[in-house]
Amino acid sequence: MFLQLLEALQRLVSQLKRQLASVLWLSLPRHLYGFRPLHGPRSRSRASFQCCGRAPRRQLVMDYIFECFYNDTFESITRNGLQDRQSRRDILDHLSSIIKGCSEGQNVQTDEVASMAVTAAMRYHRLAKEGNGGKVCLMGKYHNILYIALRTCWDWGVRDSEVVVQLLVAIYECEKTFERIFLGALFGPHAPHFIAGWRSDFQDQHENVRAMVYFLKHATRERLELPVWTPRFEQELQLRFIDVPIESCGRSSPLRIALQANAPELLLILLRYGASPHPPDGGTSVIIALLDKLIENGRHYCYEQVLCLKILLRNVAMIEMPFKPILYASRRETFFKRYGILLMDKIIDKEQVYGVPTLRHLCRCRIRDILREHNQLPNGIDTLRLPNRLQRYIDLTEELEGPEMQQQHQNQQPQPPEKPIQRLTNAMQRLETISSGGSESESESEDESENHVQLLEAVTDAEKAAVAAFVETGNGAITEEAKQAAIDAYVAANEANNSAGYTPSEHPFPFEFS
Repeated sequence: MFLQLLEALQRLVSQLKRQLASVLWLSLPRHLYGFRPLHGPRSRSRASFQCCGRAPRRQLVMDYIFECFYNDTFESITRNGLQDRQSRRDILDHLSSIIKGCSEGQNVQTDEVASMAVTAAMRYHRLAKEGNGGKVCLMGKYHNILYIALRTCWDWGVRDSEVVVQLLVAIYECEKTFERIFLGALFGPHAPHFIAGWRSDFQDQHENVRAMVYFLKHATRERLELPVWTPRFEQELQLRFIDVPIESCGRSSPLRIALQANAPELLLILLRYGASPHPPDGGTSVIIALLDKLIENGRHYCYEQVLCLKILLRNVAMIEMPFKPILYASRRETFFKRYGILLMDKIIDKEQVYGVPTLRHLCRCRIRDILREHNQLPNGIDTLRLPNRLQRYIDLTEELEGPEMQQQHQNQQPQPPEKPIQRLTNAMQRLETISSGGSESESESEDESENHVQLLEAVTDAEKAAVAAFVETGNGAITEEAKQAAIDAYVAANEANNSAGYTPSEHPFPFEFS
């Protein structure tokens, strides 16, 4: 009885709140209808509810629902309660049920409702930081709520790039890395547990790769650049999301780690979405490092490493030879002594080392450099007024062959089959050669038997009759009687073929005897 009265009282309070919010919500303080009062300067972020003074009523209701969910849920969880993956999945299941219910009840698209849930999670995280001084994250459950929001973005396909980018920025401000996004895609969902001490929120590596591409698209669309301190250069650089180093892997860029892991598929994805072929992480040249790995076992090359090198060389015009500041002639000689075996085996082309690359390759590299500088890879390629094949060539998904390769393929193409008359003429000539050498050897060789078989492969009745008369008269030897017999049989067979409609004079004998 007491519980029923309590539920009725809660429903009454909720109705009163909704009536007040619908009639007097502009004149009342926000904390009266469910929101926390905002202390300090107002945030101008779109993710903040406090700046959305004219938000529709249904958005206010859903924001209030999500704030109540986060407050009630996280109050009952210990500080490290979200450290294990199963606890995060339980909360994600409850949050997904609320998103689905709000979408059906308020008649709003699920991705929009999920965007509100992500915004409420970021607001909860920001308020926790403000309570701790404003700049230092409390970590634990107060930080793991961002990864619940990250998974929510992926599960429901949030299309608001601004909200997704704000979430990525909030994660970077606390961690200075995005290893939870990239490590699972590079090594699988189980490897991060041994590398960084946490388990991936994605089911398998394939799902993690698709999620990585999802966040790459949103970061590229919003031109996200983040400040990264580089010890080698002793300065802070503005790097794109795809080039931010991974802390637990020696502050190496995702592209360098993909090369070290011999993952050509991931390397192609990173390069297509704008990863720099010369990573700005302060490390050595990735091309030279890959060449050193190829020559470790002599000429026993690893297929994945060769494929990685081929993909990487599509993005650079020339291979910059090391050993600076030595003179060019000495550098060239030293390079050949060390990597000459790769040149001889055509693993690398000499044109990209100390030659002149093709014009189409130089144009592709220049176009990709310009698009990369303006954060337009790969979507900007579709806006180029070029044929589809050239667009795929610039997008690294198809290679074009030059005139020299086309000529080589033409030379390797099989010869067209011989016509029946030409085949018989050649057979007659081979028979003459065999017969001339038959006096020296009484035994018939395998080549002679093969030529006799080819000789008897006639097509038309006239040719068959000519060959039969020739063999029967001369017994395989080329004599004047055998030649005349073959001609007479051929003419007689043509005259008998009334359906053809031609005379022997109009269709001469096709064989020539030397």
